[in-house]
Amino acid sequence: MKNVYNCFYFKVGYVMLTSFGILFGFLFGFFLKRSHYCIAGGLRDITLEKNISGLISVLLIIFIQAGIFFSLIKLGIMPAADYPNYSLIAMIIGGFVFGIGAVASSGCISTALVKVGDGRITGLITMLSFIITVSSVNNGLLSNITAPLQNMTVHQDTMAQTLQPFAIYIILAILVITFIAMSSTLKKNKPSFNVPYNYTGLRNIIFERRLDTLWAAVIIGIVSGFAFLSNYLAHDYGGFSITGPLSSWLTFLTSNGMSISWGMYFTVGIVLGSFVCSLGNGEFKLQGSDGKTLFKAFIGGILMGFGAGLAKGCLVSNGLVYTAMFSIQGWIALVSIFFGITCSSLLMFQIIPSHHLSYANR
Repeated sequence: MKNVYNCFYFKVGYVMLTSFGILFGFLFGFFLKRSHYCIAGGLRDITLEKNISGLISVLLIIFIQAGIFFSLIKLGIMPAADYPNYSLIAMIIGGFVFGIGAVASSGCISTALVKVGDGRITGLITMLSFIITVSSVNNGLLSNITAPLQNMTVHQDTMAQTLQPFAIYIILAILVITFIAMSSTLKKNKPSFNVPYNYTGLRNIIFERRLDTLWAAVIIGIVSGFAFLSNYLAHDYGGFSITGPLSSWLTFLTSNGMSISWGMYFTVGIVLGSFVCSLGNGEFKLQGSDGKTLFKAFIGGILMGFGAGLAKGCLVSNGLVYTAMFSIQGWIALVSIFFGITCSSLLMFQIIPSHHLSYANR
């Protein structure tokens, strides 16, 4: 009988700790929506708009998160991570294709979940095509293409092991530089006039008052750093993750015996966070779209799903989390995603429009 009670309490405790993923997802989705911050859009604007705010935001998230992650290890609260081997060609191709998909769908998969939360059908279409494609890459027809690539040019991920003795110093140095750049950018981008508000009091403070994307990045960096601890307490290891958990939801709905993981709760939390924020600021609205935009959302989801499945991670898990863990595969994926976003953005917004303009003027 004692063993039965112990087993019961263990299961209850496990479910409670695992369900904390909803809280972390909620905060992530809430602050993405609250600040109108699109991670892929920020990277796109580095080239298109010559605006480095997107770069500063990404560095803030990565290195604030890294500081918390390595501090937890240094204090003995968490063990050091095990880093799997990676395929160089899979990281490069997967990241690049993911970046193209993010431009096609006007935002990466995290933005798609935010769109689902605020009522946009484009987000739902991107999410569904992403899930189906990732599942096909992992266990379906597309695995015949991706599996050989994932077994080519395989390397050990030893970057963290090499840099770990100096990790805190590296993190502090980069954070000092990044916060200086942040301060300068905030002064430069300070609005010249105040936008009139629709609400007053607590609702205005929580949902409406201007929140710069740079401050949102600081908050997200802190939340994502402590997500490692929450994940670890739930008998898992890692931080924010979207690709695997979304694919797991499909498996959960089509098979029996699978339990809901921290990451699966996390993806639900993103949608809920966006939903609550959009309700609070009056932006929630069920919105359709024109056929061209819906088609781009669908294709973008497919491309991101293929890229994330091949690279075993999206812009969040590879580009923000693995980079914070000082994983070389994360940095390779982030750079590849950036080039995918940059090349497709230049093609879509500059090269093709200018070509049509020059043709029309002949």
